Amino acid sequence: MSLASPLKAIKTAIFGQAKLMQILCYAALIFGAMGLSSTVNAADEALPKEYIPLVQGLIDAAKANDPEAIAKRVAYPLKREYPIPAIQNTQEMIARFDQVFDPNLLEQIAHSKIEADWQTMGWRGIMLGSGVVWLDFDGKIIAINYQTPVEAKLKAELIAKQQTGLHASVREFVSPELTWETAKFTIRVDNMGNNQYRYAAWAKGKSLSEKPDLVLNKGKLVLDGSGGNHSFQFRSGPYQYHCYVTVLGTSDSPPGELVVYKNDQEILKQAVIKAD
Repeated sequence: MSLASPLKAIKTAIFGQAKLMQILCYAALIFGAMGLSSTVNAADEALPKEYIPLVQGLIDAAKANDPEAIAKRVAYPLKREYPIPAIQNTQEMIARFDQVFDPNLLEQIAHSKIEADWQTMGWRGIMLGSGVVWLDFDGKIIAINYQTPVEAKLKAELIAKQQTGLHASVREFVSPELTWETAKFTIRVDNMGNNQYRYAAWAKGKSLSEKPDLVLNKGKLVLDGSGGNHSFQFRSGPYQYHCYVTVLGTSDSPPGELVVYKNDQEILKQAVIKAD
C-alpha cells in the first residue's frame, strides 16, 4: 500500500506537470531549429484576418470568466492528461470547468495579444504562445496543454487507484502514460523515471491483475512537432514496438496505433479501439 501513499501521489502529480512542461520545451526547441520559435514565415502566419474574430471570441469569454461561453467553443471529446478521463460534451465541460480553467489559464487567454501571441501552425491549427491552447480553424478548442492544481490532485488519486489493480510485477512506476486496447492486445506504457518507459501487454480479455504476457523496459519518448503527437518506442532483439499517440489529428483519427517491426520491416499494425 506504500505505493499508493498520499506523499507518492503528490510527487507523481508534480512529476506529471513537469513532464508536460518538458514536452512543450522540447517542442519549442524543435520549432526553434526550424526558425519558427520567435519569427513567423510564410507557412506559419501570425494570424490571418479571417481567424481574428474566432480568437477574439475566446479572449472575450475568458475575460468574462464565462464557463458556458467557453464550453461552447470546445471540440469534444477534449483529452486531458492520462489517466484523467476526457471531457465528452458541453455539460460535462461546465461541470468540470474549474478542473481545467483556473485563474492563471484564464488570465493567459484573456490578456493574450492576437498579433503577438497567436499564430497558425500549418494544418495543425491556431496556437497560443508555445502551445498552451490550440484551436482548429473553426475556432474550437482542440487541446489545452496546461494542468491546474485541481487536475494534478485528481490525477494522483487516479494513479493510486490504478496501482492497486495491477499485477505486482508492473505495479511500480513514476506515472502512467497510456492504457490501450487494440484488436488483440491490452497495452500499458508507464514512465519509470530518468526518461525511460516500460511497455506491458496482455492478450485481449486478460485482466491487468494477471501477469503480463510481454514486458519491455528502457523505452524512449519521441516527440513529433509542437502539436503534442508523440510515440513510445521499445526494442527487443530484432523487434521494435512503437506506440504512436495522436493528440492532434483529424476527426476520424484513432487515439493511437501499435506498430511492430522486425528488422525494420513492419509486421503488425493495429489501431487503438479504446483508450482509457
